[in-house]
Amino acid sequence: MTLTGPIVATRLSIQVPQGLSRARRGTRAPLLARSLSAKHVRVAVFLLVFGLLTACKTSQEATNAATQLTNTSQQLSAYYTDLSNQVADTITLNEMHSQLMFQTAMDSSVRTELDTTQKELAKRVALAKSLAKLATAYAGLANSKAATDISTAAAGLATECKSIAPLPGGNAIPDVVSQASQSLVEYIRQKKLRKSSESISQIVSGMQSMFASEMPAYKSLNRRRVEIAQRVANEFLQKDVVELSPALAPALKPFNLAAKLQPNQMTAEMRAMAKVDIQRTGETQIDEFAEKTSSLSAALKAASDQVKLVAKKKH
Repeated sequence: MTLTGPIVATRLSIQVPQGLSRARRGTRAPLLARSLSAKHVRVAVFLLVFGLLTACKTSQEATNAATQLTNTSQQLSAYYTDLSNQVADTITLNEMHSQLMFQTAMDSSVRTELDTTQKELAKRVALAKSLAKLATAYAGLANSKAATDISTAAAGLATECKSIAPLPGGNAIPDVVSQASQSLVEYIRQKKLRKSSESISQIVSGMQSMFASEMPAYKSLNRRRVEIAQRVANEFLQKDVVELSPALAPALKPFNLAAKLQPNQMTAEMRAMAKVDIQRTGETQIDEFAEKTSSLSAALKAASDQVKLVAKKKH
C-alpha cells in the first residue's frame, strides 16, 4: 500500500478510544506522585542517617573529652593532696629545725602562713573533685538525667570557687570559673546544650589559668619542704644519729653484703658522702616535682582544648 498526503493527516487519522485516553491520563498523576514521594523519602532517610552519624560522632567526641577531663581532674586532685601533705611535712620539719638549732618553738607567723596554705590547698582538692564530677556527667549532656547531674556538679563547683582565696604570696584567683559555673546551671535549666558545653569549656579553661598562675607558688612550696628537710637531715648527720647503712646498700647489695657500722664510727668521708647524697636527692625531688607540675598544666590545657572543640560542634 502506498501512503499519500501529508504525514500530519496520517497522525490525525489515528483514533484513540476516549475512555482509554482518560484512563491513561488518570494513572500518570499517581505515578508521578509516587515517584516524587519516593525521592523525598530517600532524601529524608539520607538526612536522618547523616544526622545520626554526626550526632554519634559528636557524642563520641564528647565522651572522649569527658574521659580526658575526668582523668586530668583526678590527677589534679592527687596533685593538690600531695602538695597539702608536703606543707604538713614542712610544718613538722620547721618545728624540728627550731628545736634542734635554737631550742625554741617554731615562729608563729610562719606557722600561721603554712596553716593558711594548707587550708587553701584543701579547698583546691575539693575544687578538683567537683570538676571530676562535672566531667563524669559531661558525656551525656543531652540526656535529661545527665543534665541534672551536670547542674548539681556545676552548682557545687560554683560554691567551691567562692570559698577559694589566693595562696599566701600568690596571684589573685580568676573569677571566670565561678561565673561560668553559675551560667552553666542556668543554661542547663533552659536546656541550651550548646551554651552549656561552652560554659564547661570556660570552666576548664579557667581552672587551667588558675593552675598556671599558681605554678610558681606550688614549686616554691615543694622546694621549701625539700630545703628544710635537707637542713634537718644534715643536722642529724652532724650529731651522728643517722643510720648510714641504707646509703651503703648500692655498693654492698650486689654482693649480698650488709654494712656493719658501730656507734660513733662515722668517718668524715662517710659524713661527706651522706651530705652529697642528701643534696643530690633533694635536687632530684625538686626537678621531678617541677616536671610533674608542668605536665599537669599541659594536661589541663589539652583537656580544655578538647572540650572547646566539642563545644564548637554541638548543636
